[in-house]
Amino acid sequence: MATHSESRNSKPGGDHVYDALVDAGIELLVGLPGTQTLPLDRVVAERDEMEYVMARHETSIPHVAWGYYEASDNPAATLTVPGPGDTNAMHGLKNAYEDCVPIIHISADIDPEDRGKGPIHEIESDTYDNVVKANVNVETEAELTEKVERAIELALTPPYGPVRIGVPSSLLEATFEASTVSVTPETIQHDNEAAYADAVKALANAKQPIVYVGGGARRSTGAGEIVTNLAETLDAPVLSSYKGKGVFPEDDRRFLGVTAKHLPESARQVLDVADTVLALGTDFDGITTANWDLPMGETLIHVNLDPTDIDVAYDSDIAIVDDVESAGKRLLKDIRHTTGQSESWDGAELASSARAEYIDNLEERGLLSDSPVNTPGVLRTVRDVLPREAIVTTDIGGFRLWSKQVFEAYNHHQYITAGSWAGMGVGLPAALGAQLAHPDVPIVTLTGDGGLMMCLTELHTAVEHGLNVVVVVFNNSDYGIISKSPKIDQYADGHRFEWSSPDIAAIAEGFGCRGIDVESRTAVRDALTDALDRERPTVINVDIPRTEPSAVEASQYSSGISPS
Repeated sequence: MATHSESRNSKPGGDHVYDALVDAGIELLVGLPGTQTLPLDRVVAERDEMEYVMARHETSIPHVAWGYYEASDNPAATLTVPGPGDTNAMHGLKNAYEDCVPIIHISADIDPEDRGKGPIHEIESDTYDNVVKANVNVETEAELTEKVERAIELALTPPYGPVRIGVPSSLLEATFEASTVSVTPETIQHDNEAAYADAVKALANAKQPIVYVGGGARRSTGAGEIVTNLAETLDAPVLSSYKGKGVFPEDDRRFLGVTAKHLPESARQVLDVADTVLALGTDFDGITTANWDLPMGETLIHVNLDPTDIDVAYDSDIAIVDDVESAGKRLLKDIRHTTGQSESWDGAELASSARAEYIDNLEERGLLSDSPVNTPGVLRTVRDVLPREAIVTTDIGGFRLWSKQVFEAYNHHQYITAGSWAGMGVGLPAALGAQLAHPDVPIVTLTGDGGLMMCLTELHTAVEHGLNVVVVVFNNSDYGIISKSPKIDQYADGHRFEWSSPDIAAIAEGFGCRGIDVESRTAVRDALTDALDRERPTVINVDIPRTEPSAVEASQYSSGISPS
């Protein structure tokens, strides 16, 4: 790694950090002021190259930055006090790490000479090693700018991830001269020639191919067009992981579904007989493979930028270590020049038939009726009302599982959801980040009552910063994923952990939002249409029956198809 240093003017450490962030193109800092952070808070407040947003709880701070990046591909910085601030932020940092989202997280740390003496908020600095891509700790003035700039470069080098920078508050406050370091990241070349040749041969001979899209495609510029072209060229149905949802437009007839335990049985039947699966940018996490139960074809071609993810969850037959866009272009070019390409199944007809059969079964069971209202019906109403360019974020809960199958996503920037970390309390702060990235685009967050209660204070952040998001609450007064789990009877001896929701609409009004209660799809349509024209945040509380089946249960509704 090559470096080049040059002199900088004498100024406070906070200015040095701020300048490094601005030079890297960071335009947003999310924080919550504390005594230790004030030297950097002051700089952000006094200068105008960067927007500052104050959240109401440190847990939400990285979630705002995460949503901001997911909606725009623009990274943000975050700032907390050490100890409690950092540990509260760990949830969001780990989520960003699992999702390969770059965040520059700055901790206004304690002074090195005070370690071990019991200063306020002291905690061992290696506490954060496993929740970030790198944990960089600064101890002296001489190393400040070099370490900060190296950390920023590391966060922004694929595979992306959050990097924590622990900078003592005293260094942020002290005035000193420092140097800037231009960092040239190391690049590692992988010899994929033989693998490409084998992959092209396998795909050219495939009779029943499937394209599987993961989060690596989400992070790869131009991958959406590549995936579409591959699906057309191979005439293959397309499946996606949680993080791959939206990379391939779901109004395309080739879209088959999102993999997990709730993958509809009709789609599972297609996957069961696939002879070749082209997996693009996935680590095959437990959630989206039904704990590694889903088949991945007789021949698995695994394309992934991170070689440590290959041959871990599934053994690949052909492994290509490359970016999805780069690999896709190469495969397309070579497949199109291959003579004697075999005839494959009709991917569009298979996928569209499987999807139609699933939706028809939901209709037959009353899950799409106007009243009583059920989650899949609400989701389809929200999709119908929203313009195509609208951005939707999700929290974690039973409603999210439904959204994977019945809420169409057309672009990965427009459907923002967590991957395998799957921690609750992410939906609302992510929506705030998305709104900061796109002030003029409608932003809706889908959340359950349980998830909203974990980040409810950020309604105040929305009001204070004029972020007019719409919050749709699927309120079943229950933690549905838990209460509907077979393990409840196995481990709790039939005990139900009772939960009753507060008056969410009234609480929303108390924060300065509009709060509305609805009980039908028609009412949801009217409330959402009205909310999109309002100039303050709106919370739409939808009463969902506790007896509603889960998306996993509904995935078994199938009369069967004949994919072979």
